[in-house]
Amino acid sequence: MDDEKWTIKFNGTKSPLNGNIKRGKEIDDLYKIANELGISKSDLLNNNIIKDIRLKQIKIWHGNYIEAIQFFYKVTTNDKTYSINGNKHGGSGEKETRINFEDGEYILAISGKYGHNKSHGNLDQLKFINYIPSKKHIKFCTNCGKYDTTLFNMSPATGTVYTCFFGKCTDYSITSIGMYEGSIQSQQLQQLSDLLFPNKPYKFPVLKQEITRLKYQELAPQVRNEKIKFEKLTTNMKVKAGDSEKIVDLLLNTQKQAIKSNDQLIQGQLIAYKSALESKLTKNELQILLSMHAKLNQLEEHLANLQINERLANCK
Repeated sequence: MDDEKWTIKFNGTKSPLNGNIKRGKEIDDLYKIANELGISKSDLLNNNIIKDIRLKQIKIWHGNYIEAIQFFYKVTTNDKTYSINGNKHGGSGEKETRINFEDGEYILAISGKYGHNKSHGNLDQLKFINYIPSKKHIKFCTNCGKYDTTLFNMSPATGTVYTCFFGKCTDYSITSIGMYEGSIQSQQLQQLSDLLFPNKPYKFPVLKQEITRLKYQELAPQVRNEKIKFEKLTTNMKVKAGDSEKIVDLLLNTQKQAIKSNDQLIQGQLIAYKSALESKLTKNELQILLSMHAKLNQLEEHLANLQINERLANCK
C-alpha cells in the first residue's frame, strides 16, 4: 500500500463514543461536510459521494481538560476536492495545540482520559497516534490536558482508519469523542469497483466475487477450446502410434500423477512410457503432446478453483 496511490473511502461506520457520554450536546462534523457539499447528511451516508477523505489538521484547546477541538478535512468527490474546516466545538480555550497531518498521514489510534461526574466530567486528556505511510513512521501526538481520570483507548477496525469527528460537548468543554471510519483502498481497486458497480459503495468481498465470476466466464471457453485441440492431437498421436496407442493413454495418465507427485516410481514409469513410444513418435511430438496436456490440466484445475470460490461466496 505504501508504494501505490491509495484512498480512504468513507464508509459511514461510527466508532463507539468514548468519554463522559451522559454529558453534553451531540456534535458531528459530518453535518458540516454535507453542508459544504450542498447535500444532506443522509445523502452523504447513502449515496457513495465521498471518494477520499483526509485529515489536514486538528486544533485542540486545553488547560486542565479538553476545552475545545476543531478538525480540518480534505474531501474528494467524483468531480471536486474540497478543503473543509469543521466547526470549533466546545469553549474558547486556554492553550492551543495543533496537530498537522502530512500527505497520506492518518489516525492509527486515539487514547485519553475522562471524568465520570454528570455535572462537570470532561475529556481530561487526549492523545492521537498517527501513521505516515510514506515514511513508515508512527507519530505520537501531544497528550493534551492534565487531570488523571478514567483511561480509554480506541482504534479502528482492521483495514480502516478514522476520518471524521463526532462527539459531545458543553459550552466550555469536550466531554466525549467518536470517529467515523473509512476503508483504505488502492485507487486501482476503486476504479475497478466504480466500473463494475457505478452506483454502489466499494466493498472488497463483492468486488472479489465479481472478479472471480468474470475470470471464470473468460476462462471457461478457453478451457473448452484447449480441450478440443488436445483431444484432436491425442487422436492423431494414437493413430500414428498404431498398436502402441494404449501406451499414449498410460503416458498421459502417468504425467497427470507426476504433476501432483514427485514419487520416483511414477517418474520412472513416465520415462519408460516415453521410451516405448519413441519408435512411433518423434521426441518433438511427444514434447508437444505432454506440454499441451500439462497446460490443459493447469487450466482445468484453475477453472475448478474459480468455480469453488464462486460457490463459497454465494453461500455466505
